[in-house]
Amino acid sequence: MVAPPEFESGSKGPEPSMLGQLHHGAIVRYEPRLDTRQSVFHLFGCNPFALFIRDKARPPARIQMPFWSEFSHKSFQKAAGKTEVVVMVTGAMEAHGTHLPLATDSYLPTFLAEKVAEKTNALVLPTIPFGDSWDFNNFEGTISIAPEVLVDVYNSIMKGVFKQGFQYLVVLNGHGGNIPAITMAAKNATKRGNRIVIIVNWWKDLAENARKLVEETPGGHAAEDETSELMHVHPELVDMSKAESHRVVTKFSIISGSYRDELLPSAMYGDPRKATPEKGRLIMEQAEEELIELINQLQQGKLPLVRE
Repeated sequence: MVAPPEFESGSKGPEPSMLGQLHHGAIVRYEPRLDTRQSVFHLFGCNPFALFIRDKARPPARIQMPFWSEFSHKSFQKAAGKTEVVVMVTGAMEAHGTHLPLATDSYLPTFLAEKVAEKTNALVLPTIPFGDSWDFNNFEGTISIAPEVLVDVYNSIMKGVFKQGFQYLVVLNGHGGNIPAITMAAKNATKRGNRIVIIVNWWKDLAENARKLVEETPGGHAAEDETSELMHVHPELVDMSKAESHRVVTKFSIISGSYRDELLPSAMYGDPRKATPEKGRLIMEQAEEELIELINQLQQGKLPLVRE
């Protein structure tokens, strides 16, 4: 690995357009795709966009965030001692109409996980940006992982987390196709010891009241809800000029490789034309609040149970 360049005091250094603000010459970690997209491409702790600038005269400006991949094995021990909760984000790489990016199901839960990292001591694992996307496998750009492979991957990660001594693992899932694999892996990983997996399918488990308040059309795939959320999180990735409405309603579940294109001709269903950034903001803010509340409950040893 090539060592990062050093710039002595008074040297020209990098161009401002490249680096943005240098925080008064202190150590800066410049990542063009900071926050959500940083973590999506941070898979297994590797970010190809990272550039390190060092000035020996000043201490680090960047505060250590509780991202699992950023600790050394020694500093990890200290971070792990502050929490019983780990967050594992599962997404997908699949077509979302012609107006949303392929990684939509990864960007949205990753955004929430990073907000949790800012406000709790929970450790956040790098996002797993691939899932079971069988329904959209015929569309360009989609990468689908076989469910039996996903079960093994999820199970290995879960066991690896519990091996470190953590009690709670929150799976923040952004894709419906992952649910069976996550569930099977969680059952296997929690067979022994006092291990607990909490599965949060964020688009239906969080911000229910906000959705009822702002949504004008039924949910779907790349529909009003998802489009609004991404307009808030990453507006530069949304092309509303290409948004179109499509909905097919079936009484029963239809599973057919040849019939998929008729059901989903544009890799979407719903009406994204009603989407707005403000709707997305209200949904994401309420989802963030509820997720932080869940993490805080777990930190206190309380399970999210509602007794009637």
